[in-house]
Amino acid sequence: MKRLTFWLYVLLSVTIILAGFVEILQQQWASLGMSLLALVFMTLPFLIEKRRNIQFPRIFLNVFLLFLYASIFLGTANHFYYRFWWWDKMLHSLSGLIFADLGYLMAMYLQRKEKKDVDFSRWVSALFAFCFSVASGAVWEIYEYTMDKTFGSRYQGFGIDDTMTDIICDTLGALIFGLFLFYLRKRKIKVISKN
Repeated sequence: MKRLTFWLYVLLSVTIILAGFVEILQQQWASLGMSLLALVFMTLPFLIEKRRNIQFPRIFLNVFLLFLYASIFLGTANHFYYRFWWWDKMLHSLSGLIFADLGYLMAMYLQRKEKKDVDFSRWVSALFAFCFSVASGAVWEIYEYTMDKTFGSRYQGFGIDDTMTDIICDTLGALIFGLFLFYLRKRKIKVISKN
């Protein structure tokens, strides 16, 4: 699985770099900036793993890489948010799942370090995961609002309707992840581990 993650990262990075050259030739500086931002965010998990001597579950990391690629590179840099009406809602629903998973992984990792009761930890971690995901969605909406007001962008589309629909999608994604945890409550779930 490590090899798959490595090659996925390389493939996605190469496409972003190639697109970056095109963006330079066409002087699309905003798209170039978003492409570079996508590369930075896609590299961060690997830097965290190396610096903290931990390892994220590979399935989570693969999904996270694809999400960043779809949202920052395809969505913003390549204008998929404007080309496909459903792109924003799809990604907000997925972000609810992904950030709930990230919150769960962080909480379980921290509680395992404290050697807490696993069943209790799983429920507390699931609650934290839900709250973490919904809060992440709210912070993202603050970012969109700030960008719209500061730079005149149109991240929020139709104002409050877009914002509320996005937060509802984030919340539904987090709720689906919580139900998934409930269904898997007796099974072993991969969490962040020490290298």
